[in-house]
Amino acid sequence: MKKTLYRLEIYYKQHATESEREFLLFVLNHTREAIEMDIHTLAKQNYCSASTIVRVCKKNGFKGFRELKLALMNDLQFNEELMQSKIEDLTSTLRVIPLVLNENIRSIQNTYALLDMDELEIIIHLLVNSSFISLFGIGASFLVAKDFQQKFERISKRTFLYEDIHLQLVHSTNFEKKDLGIIFSYSGLTKEMIEIAHNIKERGGILIAVTKYGTSKLLSLSDYNLYVPDSEASLRISASSSRISQLCIVDILYHAYLTKMHDSSMDKIISTNQLLEKSGT
Repeated sequence: MKKTLYRLEIYYKQHATESEREFLLFVLNHTREAIEMDIHTLAKQNYCSASTIVRVCKKNGFKGFRELKLALMNDLQFNEELMQSKIEDLTSTLRVIPLVLNENIRSIQNTYALLDMDELEIIIHLLVNSSFISLFGIGASFLVAKDFQQKFERISKRTFLYEDIHLQLVHSTNFEKKDLGIIFSYSGLTKEMIEIAHNIKERGGILIAVTKYGTSKLLSLSDYNLYVPDSEASLRISASSSRISQLCIVDILYHAYLTKMHDSSMDKIISTNQLLEKSGT
């Protein structure tokens, strides 16, 4: 199921043409009214053509207006109202707690809204069939990559992840054709990650990017994308909601992988659990 209100909001902010903006604004602010109209009524209401509406649908991954309306109906059923306040007042502990939790909830919901199920299936297929997975990340994104490694190593899926960024760069130059790499980068603009992406693509590797929705250099280089919401303020106190979103993506990949490899993976999970229990960890 493809959810779309968040996609349309980002498209409105970043890419919409002048002829598309009034229609998009109406859909975002009057969603229920919009889905009750036919395409010609909606076009007339917003002083645009039916072809403009169809163009917006296709630019956002929908075959046409009918599919867009179905997705919007799913949005209305799925979404519940959340607090609109942001983490701005850090002077009161009692105020901070619900705000932090609310930001995390919003990030998780928007991560779901950005999932492309067809793309996800392709990525799971690549994970299942790869001999090993190379992981790349820096800062908070490195910690997410480390979580990925910890999960997949427990089920005997070989991974490579170097803490030293220079070793990550060197490793990316050793890629061979069809080797699989995953870059975790919230911004999609980090210089080192872009260089790594170039190295992977120049050597014929397959690149998956876990990055924020929008446009970035990393997205232009990657073969497949898993999006997280563009939810962090320009001046970040910490990579909080973006980290939560990336960790959700890791959990989705891990559990989706398990559904494909259930029997062999469960044996590995049982044996590693027994090993950890013996070591007291």
